[in-house]
Amino acid sequence: MQKFQEILNNFDQDLKKVNEIILSHSVGKSELIQEISSNLINSGGKRIRPILLIISAKLCGSNNDENQHYLASAVEMIHSATLLHDDVVDMSEIRRGKKTANALWDNKASILVGDYLFSLSFQLMVKSQNLAILDLLAKTSSIIADGEVLQLQNSTNIDLAEDKYFEIIFGKTAVLFSACCEVGALLNNRSKEEIEALKLFGKYLGMVFQIVDDILDYSSSESALGKDIGNDFFEGKITLPIIKTYQKADFNNKKLISDIFAKNFQQSEKNHNDFIKINNLITKFNGINDSKNIAKTLADKALEQLEIFPENIYKNYLSTILEYSLQRIF
Repeated sequence: MQKFQEILNNFDQDLKKVNEIILSHSVGKSELIQEISSNLINSGGKRIRPILLIISAKLCGSNNDENQHYLASAVEMIHSATLLHDDVVDMSEIRRGKKTANALWDNKASILVGDYLFSLSFQLMVKSQNLAILDLLAKTSSIIADGEVLQLQNSTNIDLAEDKYFEIIFGKTAVLFSACCEVGALLNNRSKEEIEALKLFGKYLGMVFQIVDDILDYSSSESALGKDIGNDFFEGKITLPIIKTYQKADFNNKKLISDIFAKNFQQSEKNHNDFIKINNLITKFNGINDSKNIAKTLADKALEQLEIFPENIYKNYLSTILEYSLQRIF
């Protein structure tokens, strides 16, 4: 955590510029847009996605800070828009240890401001005047939406296959990590091999990041995680710890898991006793440890992608971000 904080400190001026761009552009005719945008900016997010874009660009030799900042702001706006929408869909009330926008205002305002930020991100993308980057981020945005719908469609699907789970987390999380890193290479007209390496690094990093979040939802505390614990369970999401537990469970315990998720989906109030039962089964069948092992394997694959680049401070920064993402569960 200390090394990651050092990266945040080193890129403090870049992140301030990103925040300034977002706030200066998030001004519509309604004051509510600026209020909700300011709330998001001040909510304590780590800005991992814009940092990844800036570091990847510098790794590839970029010295055009203005383009980096506009594109970093664009990806953060895409991310912020998805957060506003996700919190409505998930009925979340806490994020980053603070009340969500839908809890402070209402669902309608969150959805509409999310739409505004999403469309605004494209205005910032165009400023780069790079069609390859615009094409990439446009495709990325559609994949994110598709991933969210795919997750919703598979809610409470206790037989969810691992491959389908990976497809979901690629869409909802990893694809934007991947795009941030790939943009850094595209911005500097790097070779196809380097573009592909950063694309894959970001993909594997994003998958690690999401798997770790899914693990923490069953093994952390609200103060440490910064949001409600057990959200995935109460929302009926089938994540990797559940998949690995269900794979190993005997017939009776498979039926218990299935019955609990089916009942949970039908009732409006949270049943914390059922959450405890599921957690006990995850412990019994090593669902957390199996998920950790998969995250570690993906982290190793991510590191392999960086071998094509010479040793320098920016390559070390990317390795540190990967290490930080994984160490949250070790």
